Amino acid sequence: MGLSYSTDKTDETGKELLTYGTADFPIAFFDDDLTIVKVPWHWHDELEIVVILSGEVRAFIAGCELNLKAGEGYFANSGILHSAELRSKTGWQHCMVFDPRVLATPDDIIWNTYVSPILSHENLPFIKLTPEIPWQKDILSLSEKAWLSGAHEKTDYALTVRSSLSRIASLMVHNIGTESEHPFSSKTQKDELRIKKTLYYIETHYSEQITIDDIAASADISVSTLLRLYHDVLHTTPIQYVLKYRLEQIRDELSIEPDSSIAEIAYSCGFNDISYFNRCFLKAYGETPSSYKNTLSAHS
Repeated sequence: MGLSYSTDKTDETGKELLTYGTADFPIAFFDDDLTIVKVPWHWHDELEIVVILSGEVRAFIAGCELNLKAGEGYFANSGILHSAELRSKTGWQHCMVFDPRVLATPDDIIWNTYVSPILSHENLPFIKLTPEIPWQKDILSLSEKAWLSGAHEKTDYALTVRSSLSRIASLMVHNIGTESEHPFSSKTQKDELRIKKTLYYIETHYSEQITIDDIAASADISVSTLLRLYHDVLHTTPIQYVLKYRLEQIRDELSIEPDSSIAEIAYSCGFNDISYFNRCFLKAYGETPSSYKNTLSAHS
């Protein structure tokens, strides 16, 4: 199976377009240096388990904020919008994204007993995993066992991964009642779908001069509803999200092409005032675009 690489390609709702694993074993293993790999708002039908190896990470999921340290992690259920950001100078995580069919065939006894209760549980959009809770400590340990075997394709890795994930599913099913509930109602699902549409619009139009009215129209909602959704779910404003997204695209572009013109990249990403762009970049990353570019050139 081997390691996979992160992607930011999404469809019109923000759903990732990455194929995880192979048709006969649909699971991907990620080894993420969080100083390089970003985890923007996204969602996918697959289940996800993340284990923080070092550093401090803040994850946002189902309207909640999770502050995670090394040894902790989280489980994200199918279709749940989520993101994460590094809160320390360095950080690393292991991540598995997998189709639940890795565990069983739909509607067989394993699926009905251990998979379906997780997928259909409306109060289980995620689980924060901490080693202080015994059953969650077991999930973290089993997750690393599965990751190490699958990512490095060790002998009988498919059996090891399936066995570990099956045990994880069992632990979740038997402990759902002890987990704090995070209701994910039909209204919440509707709100997330609206947000997903606006995120896709921003990601495909950020190079243009878009307005808050344009963003609201992309999901057929009012500006006031848009502002509420971004405040309640994404903990930001639409304009701040656009600004952050543009800056991330520029920094990524400079990383790929350090000899490119800063001004040209800034203009191509939607900035029409270079002085304003320089101030925004400095505030976001603690250094000027020129300094960042010089650092990249020195290491190339």
